[in-house]
Order: sequence, then C-alpha cells, then structure tokens
Amino acid sequence: MAKRKGYIKFVYGLFFFTGLSMGIIFIWPGVLKDESRKCFFNIIKDGSDGSVSLGTVLSIEPQYLLKINNAKNKYRKVLHIGDYCFR
Repeated sequence: MAKRKGYIKFVYGLFFFTGLSMGIIFIWPGVLKDESRKCFFNIIKDGSDGSVSLGTVLSIEPQYLLKINNAKNKYRKVLHIGDYCFR
C-alpha cells in the first residue's frame, strides 16, 4: 500500500511540473531561446545592486520600462522583465 501512495504522489508531481512547464512555455515562448534568456539574466544581474546602467535602460522599450517602473513589488517587476525578454 505504501508503494501505491508513493506512485500516486509521483504521478501528481509529474502532472504538476509538466503543466507548470507547458504553461510557462505557452505564456513566454521565447523562454526556450538562448538570446532571450541572456536578455533576462543581464537585466536582472544589472539591476540586482539597485542601480541600472544607462545601456540597460535604453535597451528596454518605453512601454515596458513604464510598466516595470510602476510595478508595486519585485515579483511584478520580474514578470514585466520576463514579458519584455521572452515575448
């Protein structure tokens, strides 16, 4: 019986991670491209110390820059950066 419960948990976990992965790929199709991931990590790395270089600011389109600036918390800012790089 213990093996069956472990198997069921494994199947649920597999479905969860498969659904999560597919959802992220559907929302951000560019997440599979190397160039898009470099864009995302460069922006995150440059802004992690609290100051952002002028080159990074100029590389972002104005509409996304306003969305990122107006975000209320860090989670929303990361989502907007992801939208910019991965779409």
